[in-house]
Amino acid sequence: MRIAVVDHVYLEEAHKRRLRSIGELKVFENPPETSRELKERVKEADIVIVGWSNLTREIIASAEKLKMISIWATTCHYADREAAKERGIVVTHVPGYATEAVAEYTFALMLAAVRKLPLADTHVRRGEFDWRPFGGTELLGKTLGIIGTGAIGCRVAEIAGAFKMRVLAYDKYPNLKRCEELAMTYVDLPRLLKESDFITLHVTLTPETEGLIGEKEVESMKNGVVIVNTSQGRVIEETALVNGLKSGKIACAGLDVFAEEPPKKNNPLLKLGNVVLSPHVGFHTVEAVRRCTDICVDNVVKFLEGHPQNTCP
Repeated sequence: MRIAVVDHVYLEEAHKRRLRSIGELKVFENPPETSRELKERVKEADIVIVGWSNLTREIIASAEKLKMISIWATTCHYADREAAKERGIVVTHVPGYATEAVAEYTFALMLAAVRKLPLADTHVRRGEFDWRPFGGTELLGKTLGIIGTGAIGCRVAEIAGAFKMRVLAYDKYPNLKRCEELAMTYVDLPRLLKESDFITLHVTLTPETEGLIGEKEVESMKNGVVIVNTSQGRVIEETALVNGLKSGKIACAGLDVFAEEPPKKNNPLLKLGNVVLSPHVGFHTVEAVRRCTDICVDNVVKFLEGHPQNTCP
């Protein structure tokens, strides 16, 4: 059984030993630079572990021996599930491993954006020390709109309670039990956009959620709204986001994800001073990445035992 880790997945020696105990292991430390290179990495594999590369229909078709794809992430979109299904290839993921990490990071981005921390840091490093350009906004008493109330969205609502924020929520499938526990009010999306001072997104990327926030939605928001996205970049139309940031409709934003990752050098978001950017690291705590790999490897073991778990829908 040949197991290929095709890009930069977090692996401790204990994880490698466990994988070697069940098959021949090949680990690639860096992401492939081309689709041709990715094809070479998966060509002889029975099992592929992937964290960042897109296993397209073409890539999957080139891997004639492939039986299982274990995605080192919560999302399932790194593999073409339809192509895998046609071949009888099992695809698994790691749900819920980074709930605390991403929820905490949401507030890190929110506070960094609204308190202008990156600009203040640069200011001091330049040898300046003027407090006047860095006026911010408090969270106390503000309305937070949470789009998506799975585990992460609900944890964000819980933390918002400590800041004494009013919490509105939108989800196609409301979690009514948690709603009462968290003093969270479910509303439709137009009302959430209209009333929220802060908006944070926690939905998975599906055909239904792609482009969920576009020009019309931005226009309907409060003037001076703050947006945080730690979910998937393509949930927000980047052109609409950029236009909102430039016009001041959106006061500032904190983004951990982009429509294209990494973003191209000419991406206008990189030139805006009212946006805080990070390279998709919301999940990245010692505890979370270790937990993710533990489950990712468990998924491989369970598959080989004939009892697949955490299969992608």
